[in-house]
Amino acid sequence: MYYNEIGDKMKDFTLKEKELEILSQIKLARIKHGFSQRGLCAILNMQQPSLVKIENGTISPQLNTLLKILEPLGLTISITKIDDSDKI
Repeated sequence: MYYNEIGDKMKDFTLKEKELEILSQIKLARIKHGFSQRGLCAILNMQQPSLVKIENGTISPQLNTLLKILEPLGLTISITKIDDSDKI
């Protein structure tokens, strides 16, 4: 049972790493498009502290919020098959 707990914690860690990588890409896209956090939030009708927490990985955005953030950045989400080596 101890090894299962370690395995579960490693899966959680890997998921968090992937989440932070996605959020980092969103932040880079925001900067590339010349948006400040405040400017993007004005377009999104979102509170700036919420975007800060999302970009920092403090909170995980809901899917509809993520899609809302991605739209003015010219991005979207797609589902792709992962290789067996990428499985969590």
